Amino acid sequence: MTDPNLGITVMPEYIQSEGIETVLNNIQSVARAGSVTTSPYVASLADKGTGHREPSDDSGLGNKRLLDRPLWGRRELWMSAAPSFIPEQSLYEGLAYQPPAPDSLTQDEGPNVGQFIEQAKAHNMEVWLQIQAAIPPCYKVQFGAPLPEDEPLLPDYRPRPGRVDRNACLASANLRQYVRAMVSDLYRNYPQIDGFKFDWPEYPVYHFDSLFFDFNPAMVPFATGLGLDLNALAAAAREFLSDLSSGVLRGKRIITDDFDSFLHSLTAAYPVIKELLALRHAVVTDYARFLRDAVDEASNGNCGLFLQSFPPPLNTATGFDSKKIAPYCTAIGVKFYTMHWPLIEVDFMNSLASRADVSAELAARAISRLLCLSPEISRSPEQIRYPEPDEPHPAPCEAIRTKIRQARQEGGDVPVWGISHGYGPVEDVMRRFRALDGGAVQINRYAYLCDEKLAAIGAR
Repeated sequence: MTDPNLGITVMPEYIQSEGIETVLNNIQSVARAGSVTTSPYVASLADKGTGHREPSDDSGLGNKRLLDRPLWGRRELWMSAAPSFIPEQSLYEGLAYQPPAPDSLTQDEGPNVGQFIEQAKAHNMEVWLQIQAAIPPCYKVQFGAPLPEDEPLLPDYRPRPGRVDRNACLASANLRQYVRAMVSDLYRNYPQIDGFKFDWPEYPVYHFDSLFFDFNPAMVPFATGLGLDLNALAAAAREFLSDLSSGVLRGKRIITDDFDSFLHSLTAAYPVIKELLALRHAVVTDYARFLRDAVDEASNGNCGLFLQSFPPPLNTATGFDSKKIAPYCTAIGVKFYTMHWPLIEVDFMNSLASRADVSAELAARAISRLLCLSPEISRSPEQIRYPEPDEPHPAPCEAIRTKIRQARQEGGDVPVWGISHGYGPVEDVMRRFRALDGGAVQINRYAYLCDEKLAAIGAR
C-alpha cells in the first residue's frame, strides 16, 4: 500500500535510462511512495567537460559524490540536456529570455516525460513538475543564469560571482514575464500534472555575501513600498560591512547565545539589517503571489503550487516567511540537504574569519550555535567539509526535528513537507528520514536511492 505522504523526485534521465515501468515499480511497489516529481527536460551522454557533471559537483565541493544508481551504466558522467517538449514560441515573443531550442534529443527522447506522467497518474500517483523559480530557462539548475541586468546585487551594486544558485533578482520583470510564459507552455504540454513545484523561490544563502542582496534597481518599488530609499539602504549596508571589518561591531552588544537573541541584538544595533530583511521578505512574498497567479492563469485554477525553501532559521535570511507565503501555496517544502550544511558553514566561517579578524574556530562555534546545522562541539576548520559518500552527515537528529516542527507550525494549515536527501550511507539516510518526525516527506533524489535504500524506505 502506498503512502500519500511520501514522495520521491526522479529526474528524467532515469526514466530514459531504466525505463518507465522499472522506475514506477521501484518508487511505488518497493518504496511505497504515493507522490512523484519530475522535470521537463531529457538528457544524453556528453564528452567530459561539456554540458554538466552528474552528479553535480556543488561548486567543486561535491566532486567526489557518486550516483548510487548507475545512469546508463555509469556512476559519474557528463551530460547535455534539451527540453522534453517543443516550446510554443508565440508565448515568448519579444521576451528577454527564450526557452532552449528543441533538437533531435527532444524529438527522440522527449515523449518519455509525458508518458511517464501518464503512467504515474494511471498508477494513482500524485505528480508534480519541478522547475527552477528564478534561473532562466528554469528547467534544470545547472543550465541557466540571469542576464547581467537581472543579477541580484550587493550593496556596492556588484553581483556575487561563483554562486551555487545563480538565481535572478526576484523583482525582475524579465524573469517574471518568462516564468509566466513558461508555466503556460508547460501546462499545455502536461495537463495531467497535479501541480508545479518551484525550487529556490527565495534568496538562497549558500554564501555569506548573499545575505546582503538585493540592490538591483528593480527592487526600488518594493523598497518604496516599505518607506525605504534603496540607495540609502545600500549605504547603510556598506557601513555595517565596514564596521564588521574594522572591529567596530565587536564593541556592540551582540548576543550569540541563540538565533532569536542574536537577531534582536543585531537589528537593535544596526536597523539596516531589519530593513534589509523586510525588503527581502516583501519581494519573496510577492514572488510567491506572482507564482500563484501564473499557475492559476495557466491551469484555470486546476494546478497546485508547491514552494521549496531553506529550513529555519536560514529562511529568515532567504526572505521566505512561511506565515505570509502559506496562503498562496498548496504545499511548502523545507529542504534538508544536509550535505550542503557544511558547505554553508565553511563559506560563512571563512568570510567571518577574513572580514572580522576572528579565528576560524571561534567563527565555526558561533555559526553552529546560531544556525544549528551541526553539533556544537569543538571542531577544527578542516573537519567542516562536504561529507564523502560513505560518511554520515553532521546534522543532529534533534536539530532536524526542531527545524521541521518550527516550519510546520509556521505553515499553519498548509501541508509542510520535509525534503530529505538520499545522499549518504543507508543507515544515515534513514536516520535523517526518520528525524523528519513522521509527517509528509519528499526524498531527493532517485539517483541516490540504491535498491537497499528503496527497500529500507518501503519497510520503514
